[in-house]
Amino acid sequence: MLPYLKEYCAKSSVHGFRYLTDPKLRTFERFIWLLILLGTFICATIVYVDLTELYNSARVHTTIEDSMQPIFFVPFPSVGLCPRSRINWPRLLKETPEEFLGSDASAEKKELFRSFFAAASGVHLRDMHTLGSFFENSSIAGQIRQLDGLDVVKVLEAMNLNCNDFFKSCTWRGKQHNCCEIFELQRTEYGFCWVFNSAVSAEMQQRQREDKYYPRRTAQSGPGTGLEVYLQLNKSLTKPGLRGIYVMVKQPQQWSEAARLVPHDCHNRISMVPRYTGSDSRTRTLSAKVRRCIFPDEIHDPHYKNLPGFVYWRGNCRSKCHQEHVVNLCNCSPTLLFPRHQKDNFSECKASDFKCLYEHRLTFSVERLPLEQEYVDNVYKDSMTCDCLNSCSQLIYDTIHSSSAMEPQELSADTISMHLDIFFQSSWYIKYQTHMRFTFVELLASFGGIIGLFLGASLLSAIELIYYATIGLYLYLHHYNLKSKQQLRAPESPVPITLKFRHKITPTKIVY
Repeated sequence: MLPYLKEYCAKSSVHGFRYLTDPKLRTFERFIWLLILLGTFICATIVYVDLTELYNSARVHTTIEDSMQPIFFVPFPSVGLCPRSRINWPRLLKETPEEFLGSDASAEKKELFRSFFAAASGVHLRDMHTLGSFFENSSIAGQIRQLDGLDVVKVLEAMNLNCNDFFKSCTWRGKQHNCCEIFELQRTEYGFCWVFNSAVSAEMQQRQREDKYYPRRTAQSGPGTGLEVYLQLNKSLTKPGLRGIYVMVKQPQQWSEAARLVPHDCHNRISMVPRYTGSDSRTRTLSAKVRRCIFPDEIHDPHYKNLPGFVYWRGNCRSKCHQEHVVNLCNCSPTLLFPRHQKDNFSECKASDFKCLYEHRLTFSVERLPLEQEYVDNVYKDSMTCDCLNSCSQLIYDTIHSSSAMEPQELSADTISMHLDIFFQSSWYIKYQTHMRFTFVELLASFGGIIGLFLGASLLSAIELIYYATIGLYLYLHHYNLKSKQQLRAPESPVPITLKFRHKITPTKIVY
């Protein structure tokens, strides 16, 4: 094997190998070159390991793609107005019980009807304490199964305040609009809400497909350039003691989002700053867990969780997670809070099932992230844990709320008044983009540069080494075996002896 290895070193394209077997060099010179080759090989290995760790640990990075993106590139958010007192109180006391129970219903059953739906009207997922006034009264709560035949959603929808009872005037981009035409009554995790610029219902989804300007957008910023609403609600129509409105700012294709309670008899301003983060198509080569986001069409990914028929957003994933927790604990889904779909394999909650919702109200009021327990202690016995990834084209609206009291001349003793002004804070926003930090091609190019820098080798050098270690070695051994067999078969012949003289012998004449 030694002659073969010497031949490889002499012909190798890797720099430095030929010096190991160069007959013109002394032994210590060859040893120095061996140390040099070992040192460069170790350095190349260290750099390669560091580069590989970087490749595996930080596959993507997010950078600012445009710091001055015009605001009209993103839709104006969907705004939901969810009053705390959302039912027509006189109608609940008089007309509604006979409408759904019939005129021949007993007085006890009518009182049961009024008590339950008065409590259920203020229910939302994070706060179900309003049910306590009903279920804490055991004498009334024990008869709740008498109402199981009623559709809770239909009853509450029939008792909801009309649009004209709630809105006084609406302005979009400085132009007056009919409030009942631009707002739609929809269900959310806060119950029934009046929603602007939504693309959740079938009608609005159809409009989105046909109208390129829907969902609505604006190119201006500042007070009065977005949505401006004046609310005026007669106190005689509301339940005493319930005031204020939950304001929800969400994406147009999103089912629900956390809402904030704003005070009545005030001018309320909500300025918004959108944050958009997109992802390069090359990030699809990574798993959703590595890139930390999901593309909407990755429905078979194990991290994909979404409401059926909805575009994937993190908010929709969280709503689906909330619904799953409710179904697991109560074996039903409250249609008042979550959407219905024909593919659902669970039943709708009846009136008697609201007792289960009330019993697990503390669980539904707290949502925790999977990694939260490593940093924040859990002071709650039970909670909802939702592991939802961002969408790879995630849009979030950061909001800033401010309120100031209305002037006395703007108020009335018989009505609850409120002014809402929702607008973009700036005409520009920052667009972020997630890219691959290292692709496999870039890793291969970097590795080639390292090998070329430290060893002066290339891909052909690797192919050459493989060739000499496989095909070349096989041919060499095969040829060596044939030559050995031929020598064994041939008769022995005398081996000529060659004498080599260092100096030429010349005759010398000697005279005596």
